[in-house]
Amino acid sequence: MMKTIFTFVIIFMFGLSSFASNADLFKLDYNAVQEEFSELNAIVEIIKANPETTYSSLAVTNAGLVESANLLPDAAMPLANAEHVLGIPPFWWGCVFGVVGVGIVYFLTDQNSGEAKKALWGCAVSTIAGGAFYFFVFAAAAASSGG
Repeated sequence: MMKTIFTFVIIFMFGLSSFASNADLFKLDYNAVQEEFSELNAIVEIIKANPETTYSSLAVTNAGLVESANLLPDAAMPLANAEHVLGIPPFWWGCVFGVVGVGIVYFLTDQNSGEAKKALWGCAVSTIAGGAFYFFVFAAAAASSGG
C-alpha cells in the first residue's frame, strides 16, 4: 500500500515540476500580438467602410491582403454556414447527453436525419468510451483484490 502511495506522489511531483518550467509561455508581448493581427485589422476596416463587401470582391481588390491574412471563403470552412442547436455541434450533443441529446438534435433541427446521425455517432463514441473505462476500472479492482 505504501509503495502505491509513494508511486502516485512521485508521478504527481514530476507532473508539477514539468509545468513549473514553462512559465515563459505565459508572458504576453502586446506588440507581437498587434503585429500578428495587423492584416486582419486592415480587412476589418475595409469591411466596416464597405459593409456590402463579399469575400470574392475583397479577394479581387485586395488579393495581397487576403493572401497574407490566410483568409478562406465560407465554402472552404465546413462549419461556417452551419446552424447548430444552441451553437453546439450535434456530435457533442450525443456524446455528452446520450440518447436525450440525439432526441434534442432530431426535434430541434426539424427532424434533420443527417444532424441526428452525427449526434448518434457522438452517443456511440461516448457509450463505447464509458464502457471501456468501467471495464478497465473493474478489471483493475478485481486484479488488486486478488479475485
